[in-house]
Parts: sequence; structure tokens; C-alpha cells
Amino acid sequence: MAQREVFISTLFEKAKLDKDIYLLSVDMGAVSLDIWRDELPDQFIAMGISEQNAINVAAGLSATGKKVYVYFMACWVARCFEQIRYSCAMGKNPITILGAGPALGYSPAGPAHSPVEDIAYMRSLAGIEIYSPACDRIAEGLVDLTINEPKLRYIRLERSYPKVMDKVYSDKNIDNTFLSKGIHIIKENSNVLNQDLCIISSGYMLGRAFEIAEKLELQGLGVSIIDLFKINSIDDKYLLEKIKNYDTIVTIEEQFLSGGLGSFVCEILADSRMQKEILRIGLPNKYIFDNGSRDHLLDSNNLSVNDILSMIMSFISKKTHKSMELIY
Repeated sequence: MAQREVFISTLFEKAKLDKDIYLLSVDMGAVSLDIWRDELPDQFIAMGISEQNAINVAAGLSATGKKVYVYFMACWVARCFEQIRYSCAMGKNPITILGAGPALGYSPAGPAHSPVEDIAYMRSLAGIEIYSPACDRIAEGLVDLTINEPKLRYIRLERSYPKVMDKVYSDKNIDNTFLSKGIHIIKENSNVLNQDLCIISSGYMLGRAFEIAEKLELQGLGVSIIDLFKINSIDDKYLLEKIKNYDTIVTIEEQFLSGGLGSFVCEILADSRMQKEILRIGLPNKYIFDNGSRDHLLDSNNLSVNDILSMIMSFISKKTHKSMELIY
């Protein structure tokens, strides 16, 4: 099931008991939306193709004490950025924006449907929290968080995700404290004497991170993986504590590098004065007009498992060579 269906269906059950919960939708084509329309018509507003107006209406409802959610495709968040800035961020109206299909999630619909820079522009807003759930359980858990702790939030809901994430989070307590922290080590390096590399990623790319870690470990490297599923307002000290013993940090994202997840990690390191060798890996700075599946577009744009592995090994090799030069 798509994370959209999980989140909206879970929210629906809460809304049946809480008349202050409202869902505004720009999309008309989901079963979970049909249920709202049929059973909770007074708490559901079909906005038509009008993202900007949807945000302003949501801000107005929020200002009266309603718990408001706005749903549309993630690619259209940029279309209403000004309204989010003025009506929500400046107005301090806590609404939850649900963006379906981030990054290349709507392939092969073309670059207009591929928000590969949404993390960069959304995290520029004051007071916003950005979530990229790794699996359905986190998406479901975010419903309670958004109801109980209202804030301006942007939740990037995947249409599909690597199923290994279901196993990773199967026995994890997904409570509000965990979600607010926004950081989880999903693979711990078993070789405590060889803390070589920590991969930081989120969402769809975590599946590839697992494959890459396995290949690196075959070459004798100690590798951990961190799911950084929240951007902005994270516990910086907690993240720094988790990565302090690693020689190299690698960030992997399905975004342009400017302003994305890797930039966010670099800012935390710079502000703390923690010096690390860090490699940022992401999409090339161009719009992708090729036609194909999500995996095909990733593979043909430098984000295949082998491409990423090659970049990491080259980076480590250059770092080792530089260290030898300093010694001699």
C-alpha cells in the first residue's frame, strides 16, 4: 500500500472521533479520499486544482483551531511556496502538508512531476519540519504526532519503498519521542574495532544503501547506516554522538545536492566544528527528460549501486593517499 493510503486512512479513523480534523485535497483519485468524501463530508474539502488556494484555506482553518491537512502531489509544493511562507510560516499556522511521490517517485511522468529539489526550498522556511518516512509504520506513526503536537510540517509520502524497511522497523516503538528525534541507526556496524564508514540516507535510497553496505563489508570495511527521516529541528547532539567515531560520512539522496540532505548534515558538522571526511552523493544538477522507471532513471543518472560504490571507493582511496602524503 502507498504511504498516502496508510496516512490518510489512519487519519480518517482519528477524524471520526475528532471533528476538528480537516483534510483538504487537490487530488481526486484515491480510494482513501473517496472514503472521506462519503463518510466525513463536513471534514473534507475537495479544492480542485488549486494548491495555492488550498494552503490559504488551510491556514484560515488552522487559525480558528482546526487540525488541518493538505494533500497533493509533492511536485506541486513549489507552486504554493509563497502561500506556505506567508500564510503558514509567517502566520504561525500549524498545518500538515502531505506530498505524495517525492523525487523520482512519479517516474516516468517527466521532470515536471519529479521534485528533486523540494527538500532544499522547503527547509528554507522558518519553523518547518520535513519528514521522509522509510516505511508504512513511520507514515502511520506520524498521524498521532501531527495531531498531538501541531506544527508546520511537510511529509514526503513514498508511492513505494524498499521492503527491507518493513523488517528494519517491525519491532521498533514508533512513538512521538522517536519520531521527533528523527534519527535511527538501521544498520549497526558489527566490527566495533573498524569504524570506517557511516552512510546517511532516507526514503527510497535506503534500499540501495543496504546493498552498498553489503558490498563494502565484503571489502573489509565497517559500515553503519543511519535513516535521517527528519530534516530541521532534529537533535543535533544525538546525530553527532552517533557519527563521531566514523572516519568517513557518506550521504546518499535522490535530490540535487544543493540544499539537500547532504547539505543539512554538512551544516550540522560545520556548526559543531566536528571535522569529518564527508562525501555527498545525489542526482546530477540537471532535469531528467528520459523516459523510464524510477530505478532505470536512478541507474542512468549516477545513482546505481555500482556507481555509488565506485564513488565511495574512489573517495576512500584518495583520502588514504592524502593521509600517506601527510605522513611522509
